[in-house]
Amino acid sequence: MMDRRCACKSIGIAVMVFCFSAVCDAQAIDIDQAKTLLAARERYYNLRTLGLSDVHVAIQPNWDLLLEGTNPAPSAKTLLNSLHFWISIDAADKLQLSHDAKAVPVDQLEAVEKIFKGMNSSVTGFFRTWSIFLLSSPFPAPGSDYAVERRANGFRFLQRQNDLDVTIDTDNEFAITEIRAVSVDRTSSLKPVLEKTPAGLVLKGYTASSRRPDGSNTSVQAALEYETVSGLRMLHKVSLDTVFQSASAKIEWTFTDYRVKVRD
Repeated sequence: MMDRRCACKSIGIAVMVFCFSAVCDAQAIDIDQAKTLLAARERYYNLRTLGLSDVHVAIQPNWDLLLEGTNPAPSAKTLLNSLHFWISIDAADKLQLSHDAKAVPVDQLEAVEKIFKGMNSSVTGFFRTWSIFLLSSPFPAPGSDYAVERRANGFRFLQRQNDLDVTIDTDNEFAITEIRAVSVDRTSSLKPVLEKTPAGLVLKGYTASSRRPDGSNTSVQAALEYETVSGLRMLHKVSLDTVFQSASAKIEWTFTDYRVKVRD
């Protein structure tokens, strides 16, 4: 009887120890999640962290590349080459695209406005992706509701953002391999190309795709080149291969005449 009581007592103690250990492990996981998130966010090159306040830059589209395969009238190319575009990003990450069409004849202003709307759409879409990596962070904000899972080959970050279920997969050094976003009306994927630098990982390109329930697809293949301005890595050239509803286009922009404001 004594042996049986001792055995039961030993089992009870073992269960208590197990339960206590499980609670401790759960607490450790919570702490690790916060530390893991911070480590992931700090792994990336961030212009704001490095002091960028405001930036203003001219953007020159490669019209010849965009019109490749077509036969535009000489007057059309003259019109396009007379257009000038600028981008500004303020301290609150507000993007503004402006243009100058002073040299355009009055009877062509309507056509120019259509071109500007197309530029605005493509530029805004690109910078929405680029700014996540260079101005903010692709990872959840500290203090928000998220989860982190340890995987054999890296980490997985999960978060609900409004109507989106977002999953971020990384390798063991927090280099993102894919970001997936699922909503009722679409499933999107972004696979970045990252460059290791002493100041952190820099976005050098990406493959993005989006699929809707009706089967329509949108895809973008991006390649980015940088230059150093005021000690910061700023965009020099962006090349995009896009497919939208089976229509493909090649887009290229060159960035010049930077005016960069850095915090003291």
